[in-house]
Amino acid sequence: MESLSITHMRYRAPWDLLTGSFCKGTVTVAGDAMHVMGPFLGQGGSAGLEDSVVLARTMAQLGLNCFKSGSKLTVHGVEEAFSRFVKQRRMRVVRLSLQTYLTGMLWGTSSFLNKIMYIVLLILLFHNQNGHTDYDCGDL
Repeated sequence: MESLSITHMRYRAPWDLLTGSFCKGTVTVAGDAMHVMGPFLGQGGSAGLEDSVVLARTMAQLGLNCFKSGSKLTVHGVEEAFSRFVKQRRMRVVRLSLQTYLTGMLWGTSSFLNKIMYIVLLILLFHNQNGHTDYDCGDL
């Protein structure tokens, strides 16, 4: 019983991602911790993989190589890498989260008026239905 931890979980709306802080010093969140999303688009795992590529590339661009012998990770360098990572990922994550949120709301409502509203929003904001799959996070 001493090791049992019950933590308050909080829902993070897609628009909270615009202003949220995802890194502090040498600590950052990525993957589902950064962008929990419903299963409606099937992009949760892909977004986590994109995060890893972007974070690795950002660290490499700053010369932070953990596996090179004799290389030294500096606190400032790690903070800068995490800050750049968050800046690069924020809008992609917002768009994915908003699209999956609206899709989930569409599927979850029984109101005809709400369904029409969600469909119109999805068409206006995401005119390409498969645009979420056509993302290139770049080379490592």
